[in-house]
Amino acid sequence: MFNSGIMWLRQEIDSRRRNRLRRQVLLKAVEEVVEIADPIIRLAHRYRRTLLPAVETAMGYCHHIVNSIPGPVLLRRKTYDDDPVVKALFLSPENMETILQQARKNAAPGEGKELFALLTMMTTEKTVYGHKQQGEMILRDVPMQAVTFVDHRIVAQAPDLQATLSQLEQRSLELLAGVAMEKIASLRLNLAELRERRERLSSMHRILCGKRQTFELLAQPDPENATKIYELKALLSETEKDIESARKDIETPGDTLEHLKRIMASPADTLVYREQSLRLNWMNIITKDGEEGESYQVNLAELSLSEELKRSVVLVRFDR
Repeated sequence: MFNSGIMWLRQEIDSRRRNRLRRQVLLKAVEEVVEIADPIIRLAHRYRRTLLPAVETAMGYCHHIVNSIPGPVLLRRKTYDDDPVVKALFLSPENMETILQQARKNAAPGEGKELFALLTMMTTEKTVYGHKQQGEMILRDVPMQAVTFVDHRIVAQAPDLQATLSQLEQRSLELLAGVAMEKIASLRLNLAELRERRERLSSMHRILCGKRQTFELLAQPDPENATKIYELKALLSETEKDIESARKDIETPGDTLEHLKRIMASPADTLVYREQSLRLNWMNIITKDGEEGESYQVNLAELSLSEELKRSVVLVRFDR
């Protein structure tokens, strides 16, 4: 009975310690995303409490997608010709080696003979025409889709896989915060432009009203001038409404807090992950199951950010 009580107490202490550590990690993440998105958010009432659940959701999502990325694929010059997947990703062993050399230069010094990293690429497709065997017949000038991988980048180099994954989770969270920063900055810029427009319209309105008074003193009123004044008053009224609407989106620290919270609470709407599986032949032509000729599977992932940036990715390892 006594031993059972001691065991329960130890478990309770360990549980509380884990919860404290977890909360410390979450609070640190909250401060990091706030610093990126907009430090003014810290003036909002209870901003940490508001952001904690959303940031926890975003961190869980980043962990999930990073650990779903295929790989690591071994990149080694002497085995290039033996691995059809590597041959599909790079045009030549020289092309691969050039990219790896740059990655080695950017890697932090450390122990170990290998480096792990994330390889990101642009995937392009184009229509080509060639021969295709169908049963005993050979068809000519058949349209086919050829895949090429370009603009290779290697990021998050580390001497072990877990360190690379941790870096990628952190970068994913920073990407989400960066999108929030862009949104907030865009709203502020829009409000500033509307206020400048109001100032220009107000100046033009004052000038025309001054002209009207002058004409009324010295001559007959100018109908064209009166029409312009009417049009300016309408534009001013419309601009005031736009300013009021824009102010509601960005006026207070609480408003910017809500923009960051929305992105963190629904990270899959911003950073989209999907599996990318291609069956290719030796010419990087997309083939289908059951087609004649040798082909192989290339398993990648695709990450897209707010529909603006789209990259194919795979984890890799290579000699230091």
